[in-house]
Amino acid sequence: MSGRFRDRLISHISHEGYTPKPIPLVAKELNIEDVKEFGYEVRDLAEEGVIDLDETGKIQLPFHPDEGELIGQFRGTASGVGFVIPAQAKHGSDIFIPPQYTNGALSGDTVRVYFERDQRRERKLGTLERQYAGEVLDIVARKRANFTGEIEKRDGKWIVYPDGRELTDPVMIRDAESKNVKNGDKVVIEIIEYPENGRLAVGVVTKVLGAAGEPDVETQAVIAAYSLPSNEFPEECVQQAREATARFEEEMDLYESKGIGALDMRRDLTGDYITTIDPPDAKDYDDAISIKRLEKGGWELGIHIADVAHYIEPDSPLDIEAKERGNSVYLPRLVIPMLPEVLSNGICSLQEGVLRYAKTCIIRYDRMGNVQSRGVCQSLIKSRKRMTYLEAQALIDGDLEEAKKHAKTDTPHTEELIENVRAMNELSKLIQARRHKAGMIHLDLPEVELVFDENGKVVDAHKEDDAFTHTLIEMFMVEANEALASLFEKLEVPVLRRTHPEPTPGDVDDLRKTATVAGFKIPKTPTREELQTLLDATAGTTSARAVHMAVLRTMTKAVYSPALIGHYALASHAYSHFTSPIRRYPDLTLHRALVAYLKRTNNGENRPQSDGEWKSLGRELRDDDYCPDKNELSEIGNHCSGTEQNATEAERELRQFLVLQLMEEHIGEEFDGFITGVSPKGVYVQIEKYLADGMVAKNDLVGDTTRSKRPPTWRIDDKTGAMVDQHSGRSYNIGDRVRVNIANVDLALRRMDLVITDGASRAAGKLKGPAAKLTLGGENYGGLGETAGAGFKKTPGEQRRSRKSKSRDKGKTDYRRDAQGKAGPGGKKKGKGKRK
Repeated sequence: MSGRFRDRLISHISHEGYTPKPIPLVAKELNIEDVKEFGYEVRDLAEEGVIDLDETGKIQLPFHPDEGELIGQFRGTASGVGFVIPAQAKHGSDIFIPPQYTNGALSGDTVRVYFERDQRRERKLGTLERQYAGEVLDIVARKRANFTGEIEKRDGKWIVYPDGRELTDPVMIRDAESKNVKNGDKVVIEIIEYPENGRLAVGVVTKVLGAAGEPDVETQAVIAAYSLPSNEFPEECVQQAREATARFEEEMDLYESKGIGALDMRRDLTGDYITTIDPPDAKDYDDAISIKRLEKGGWELGIHIADVAHYIEPDSPLDIEAKERGNSVYLPRLVIPMLPEVLSNGICSLQEGVLRYAKTCIIRYDRMGNVQSRGVCQSLIKSRKRMTYLEAQALIDGDLEEAKKHAKTDTPHTEELIENVRAMNELSKLIQARRHKAGMIHLDLPEVELVFDENGKVVDAHKEDDAFTHTLIEMFMVEANEALASLFEKLEVPVLRRTHPEPTPGDVDDLRKTATVAGFKIPKTPTREELQTLLDATAGTTSARAVHMAVLRTMTKAVYSPALIGHYALASHAYSHFTSPIRRYPDLTLHRALVAYLKRTNNGENRPQSDGEWKSLGRELRDDDYCPDKNELSEIGNHCSGTEQNATEAERELRQFLVLQLMEEHIGEEFDGFITGVSPKGVYVQIEKYLADGMVAKNDLVGDTTRSKRPPTWRIDDKTGAMVDQHSGRSYNIGDRVRVNIANVDLALRRMDLVITDGASRAAGKLKGPAAKLTLGGENYGGLGETAGAGFKKTPGEQRRSRKSKSRDKGKTDYRRDAQGKAGPGGKKKGKGKRK
């Protein structure tokens, strides 16, 4: 469900005098015509614990005590506050934990917490849902005991400063000599005593990885820190993959000699013009595309997805291993696959010029890009051409020479290929326009592309290419994912969905502040269309990254769940993942449900014709072993959501380290940048050339000495959100262009310190903000608080540490500036110094 009835329903049943009523009667009171859809949403809200259905099916508010204790998972933030997600969804909202009450809990820990209702927070967030604040009483289970970091010997004792920001104080190491460690080694440690009552944590070295800073060593450190799986698979899994490959080769021999009839339930699409578009270094080709212009106008689009389910039976060793991994992990220079390479890069991969099994979704569109019909089948295909994104884009643009530069195969760029790609371009833009009109949100947050030398060291970083062909493929994949989700919704068969609830008013609060700071105003509860208008208005401005990041932060994470909640950002009523079964286990579960459907419909040819036939088929499928029930799907969804988030965090961690390692080589150099955030501790700046984020501490901001000789006193202006010197009037605001010097890089903390070097040329007074101004809705706003920056966030106040960075270990100067803006060494002298 889209969640469109949620607020109206909660408001209605929260009114004094409301008595529990059945779903149809409540729908009538709310003037809701689509009672069936309303009923679906009511049941999903009941599963989430937002509302309650009594024994007779009447809707009522759930009972939530004003105080008590519960078990849940702790989630920390960079600012020091935390949240506890209750283990029982029916409790209601997450529990807010102030920094002084986290009691040593780390993100992912299972904790016991005392909670009380927080009515002040309810008023602040403007929500009818109960809010709670609490205190962590004890740690029930730690998420992780292993950390990585660089080991040093100080005053005869070995210590490790853990990488990242979960443990911000050093760990005392016992018995390090037995591991033959050396100063500067990167090690894996196991915590045996966690920090408590001011005492440092104690750990033991479990593995020595090698010299800190070496690319392969740092990669292995991230793998160890996030407990990522190995590239190696159990022998029984590898053997199962080999046997599947042998069977496939036998089946292809049968096809070559006897034709498609020799294969079980396959449509022969080898005559269709099918191509792939992927990154230049891709090996696991999940998806391929075909397109035909129809005689009466419009298109027939084929989305052909690798048929992984054909090779992996449920509960087989390979299935168990794939489920445990949950997904492939894509680290810089390294892929940790979900499936053995003999499958992922072999018979499952839709490579150019070879026969491959696929599950094909065929969608017909009219001239305006509106869906006319959908179908699905199992197929046999052969890709005619492997293309890269930039190659396909060059063909669309009519630049054959540029296309040749980006080609990875020798297959020529024929007229048929060019016409094929241009038809894709035309249709995808119509789909994009339709989806934007429906409310799809598009965030422009470019990733950093890293350039490595032969030793694996990053020698450059720049914004990744912005070819439209990325969006082209994305639109086609979204259409296929939605088609499959809609099919199983019609069948009323539970499958794993990709769910993305809409933001709550509290989630939007920080966005409203950031938008106001950047010169834009949005309503208290903006619609998708209003959010996209804001994003479009800031596109191409220096405020864009801050605003787009703030919009991203308003949204909860998309997760895997059988609940029919819909996907808010895609404006999709029902959405599932179908298009990447080589690298995502949830897609594989959907493919299996599709097998059960196709077996009963003659490979999709005999679709049900009436509501009764659809219901009858749905009942059959719910009893099929290939269609797990909701409880099993929930377990798989929770697990895969966790493995996905873990993989994402690991990739982000390693990429951040590698970019900062490159920045370390440029300490003392100046770059152009722009302010992406303002906080009480300083301003966040992104260096344009490398898309690297850092912070200018408040104490390093320069006042205007031509107007005031007094040292600057910086405050955040409540009305403008700017950082303003109370004496000289000089100010810094989101979107301001600045010239910065890289003063210091702390690789372990993943932090870069910057100083602004063009202070002398900056006029005092309010700096010019974005040229465009936009007001959405009719409300007035004020009272700006802390605005989170887009750069590296601050460490919690309770656990703050001051440390000598690796850059100064190497004899580099920490380039800071005095109040007059003159360059000079700050902090410590060159060479080896003590960490505080």
